[in-house]
Amino acid sequence: MGAADAAAAVARAHGLACEEPVVLRNAWHVLVHLQPLPLVARVTSGAPGVAPDDVLRELEVARHLVRAGAPVVEPSDLLDPGPHEHDGHVLVFWKYLTREGELDPAAAGRGLRTIHDALADYDGDLPVAGRAGEVDEMLAAFPPSQDAELLRELAARELPAGQALHGDAHLFNCIPTASGPVWHDLETACRGPREYDLAALAWEDPRAETALAAYGPYDRDLLEEALPVYAAWIAASFMAAAARRPETAERLERQLRFLRRYA
Repeated sequence: MGAADAAAAVARAHGLACEEPVVLRNAWHVLVHLQPLPLVARVTSGAPGVAPDDVLRELEVARHLVRAGAPVVEPSDLLDPGPHEHDGHVLVFWKYLTREGELDPAAAGRGLRTIHDALADYDGDLPVAGRAGEVDEMLAAFPPSQDAELLRELAARELPAGQALHGDAHLFNCIPTASGPVWHDLETACRGPREYDLAALAWEDPRAETALAAYGPYDRDLLEEALPVYAAWIAASFMAAAARRPETAERLERQLRFLRRYA
């Protein structure tokens, strides 16, 4: 059973009629809009580096941010948001947001500051920024190589202690809506300095300068220190996904060329 069919089946099991499930995105996860309901299922099916605990942590972090009024996607209130398991898929349900216009990077940067401020008192258990253990797991299937060892070394670099973070705060994880940008995909929430999230914001995005300027004060040197730590985790996930997503090979090579300068 495919991701869309699994999402529709779980919705129907909870008494929700879905006329036409529409796949919004098919990358690390599959996002399915269960039309005509204001409901989106995020379906995980063996994506690299994704553990069941990540899904539960995401819901806890999202609920904390919603209570604080931060600009994040809310878990669904039409049914228990999950996680649900169906036919080998893990599903979490979220409120559907209508995209409107182009993303305003300045507003997104200000929204990320709001998220960081709201997470300053979050005391839930979260992995350390860099996720070195996860990088090891993703690279375990590959033969020894200089690139793999470099990714392990960079991901294991210690950053100063910090707070709860989004964990993957690039602008493609921000949705433009009529009420402003809304952040989503908190599954990789972690702990570290705020500059780790800002490294994600800056990584390979020409809009980063505008977003960072709007974010407000931060430590530029620490951002530069965090950049290869974040980028190593991204490159490891691309390496692990290359077999099922061959279209990522060119981007992976570009990432590795950048990271080799830190060898």
